[in-house]
Amino acid sequence: MLRTNFTGLQIFDKLLVPAVIFYNKILSNGLRPDRMLLASLFATMQTMSHCMLVLGWSGGKRRPWTNMKNFFWGVFNQAWGAAAVYPLYCFAHVQRFLEEEKDQPKNHEIGPSNPEEAFALVPAAILGAITPAILLFPAFTTTFSTNQRQGRIALYRFTPLVLTLAHPLFVWLQGKIPGFSDLKSQQHASKNFVAASLLISGATAATGHVWALACSEHEELRRTFVPAASINTAPPTVIADGARDFLQWDIFIIMATLVPMTDLILRSSRSFRRLRKQYKWFRILEDSFFVRAAGLTLASGLLSPGAVLAIVLAMRAYEN
Repeated sequence: MLRTNFTGLQIFDKLLVPAVIFYNKILSNGLRPDRMLLASLFATMQTMSHCMLVLGWSGGKRRPWTNMKNFFWGVFNQAWGAAAVYPLYCFAHVQRFLEEEKDQPKNHEIGPSNPEEAFALVPAAILGAITPAILLFPAFTTTFSTNQRQGRIALYRFTPLVLTLAHPLFVWLQGKIPGFSDLKSQQHASKNFVAASLLISGATAATGHVWALACSEHEELRRTFVPAASINTAPPTVIADGARDFLQWDIFIIMATLVPMTDLILRSSRSFRRLRKQYKWFRILEDSFFVRAAGLTLASGLLSPGAVLAIVLAMRAYEN
């Protein structure tokens, strides 16, 4: 039975139904490879969402409409999928890392320079790490009815709005809690808070992905991450099979998108250039994109693409 009433407003409910159809079967079929696929993929996507939030600042500042941009990317991602959205996002934001730091030093700063805004990224990262559980928890328990499971799927569609409002809310709450006023004078601590938030988010992505790898045996590992050669459209499991195939290709395209972006951010870091000067063998990494791409792809396969991106961004943020 397909539930079609969630908010009582038909204009919103009809936008929620496609997601319910897409995820309902793959969340309820009880197959461990599907659960591991969802855990790995959504762990990376929550981290990418936090990286997008952090990259909303340029030169330590951000424009008033940046929150709306983050909301747009979140809704766009849920509507069309990460495989369609992440390449567009990286294309739209790659310019700041192509510029020489000596020409545009401010553009190379990661995250806010305001310590209150920077500190608010930490609870925002924790909240972002928790939100996938709204969607995924029914896949790991049999206590949810079909109606409850489909309600969870619909509820998850509101997470872009929640995460868009979360950071400004946490900044506002700091002004209401005694003791947080001292943050204003700790300008130097901003980079620590930004880096910490990225590491928290990245650790969540790595945990989800490593757990998926550890819980999958050889044959299950292939079923978890490798798309099937073909899909039989006859059986009643065709919707779950189609969703699995779609999400598996998502992972490959996410990796193919984030590895070059991560490489560009890494190459533009002062730490990378310093290592190149200190160690001659390190110049191999500087001179060969394929060597760097191979290393980052291996790291992404072991830790998840989102985790590797977050770690590199945290390193860059600490250099601010």
